[in-house]
Amino acid sequence: MPTLRRGLSLEDRTLLLFVLAAALFILPLIFTGRYYLRVLTQMAFFITFASAFGLLFGRTNQLFLCIAALAGLSAYTSGLMVSRLGVWHWPTIVIGAMLSSAVAAGLSYVSNVRRLGVVFVAILTLAFQLIFENMVTGLVSITGGDTGFRPPPLPLGPVAELIGEQTTFYYIAAILAVVTLTMNYWLFEKSRWGLIMEAVRNEEVASEVIGINVRRVKVAIAALAGFLIGLAGAFYGYFNGLIAPIYFSFASIDILSQVMAIFGGRGTVVGPLIGSAIFTYVNENIRYLGPISLSVYGVLLVVLFATFREGVVPMLRRWVRWLV
Repeated sequence: MPTLRRGLSLEDRTLLLFVLAAALFILPLIFTGRYYLRVLTQMAFFITFASAFGLLFGRTNQLFLCIAALAGLSAYTSGLMVSRLGVWHWPTIVIGAMLSSAVAAGLSYVSNVRRLGVVFVAILTLAFQLIFENMVTGLVSITGGDTGFRPPPLPLGPVAELIGEQTTFYYIAAILAVVTLTMNYWLFEKSRWGLIMEAVRNEEVASEVIGINVRRVKVAIAALAGFLIGLAGAFYGYFNGLIAPIYFSFASIDILSQVMAIFGGRGTVVGPLIGSAIFTYVNENIRYLGPISLSVYGVLLVVLFATFREGVVPMLRRWVRWLV
């Protein structure tokens, strides 16, 4: 079992995670109105994206720069199956997530077979992101090109009739975020995978010497992260009511996810949640800058990688040792 940091017991940390999850569920009761609901829903989706990125990069040193492509692959798969084949929505979401999981595992497997370093993994996955963007833009007759297509609305049943469609989407996104945070927490704090991932992240060669199958660990984590990203991506497409390249580009998802995860603290559980909350607020306040806002995030990402790699949570642990 992983060695716990000094501070609260494991049970108390579990309670802390439960409190944070409960806070997510009561936010719509505090911030009411369509605008706030939309912002909160986007924040919840990005908690999943940032947590999955943190799981890949923070736990196993796999710098995946194709979070948007994995999310978009699932969204396009689900949307096209519903629109073109008339398949019921819910199974297609699972199929799309499984496809994203398989692609993520495949990218991880190739990079590990070829023993690519962090930089080359980033190049490989960025190349996949660019291929995805060019394909969905170029296959106009299938994907709708730059303008995308509007999938049939997701049937939300009596829940949407009771609390409203936007609120229902928020709770779907919040549940996904809580599941991702809990899975991340369980892997690192409550299972032997915590020690295994810590060993793989710190020293791959030594891990292999003591009998850890580094390739299998990395591929398994990539498959898990890909599945979570795929689920969030499919629901994100239905939430926006439009599946188009603008929602699944590197600039729209990857840069924000990386900033959120690294600022919060890579390799931490609550870091992506803190980063998502802060930068959702920042994003809404610099939206008036238009395309320049992406430059702001680009500069910020360089600064974070160069000077603030540990993030907020590891810094706060100097005073609050029980943060996960």
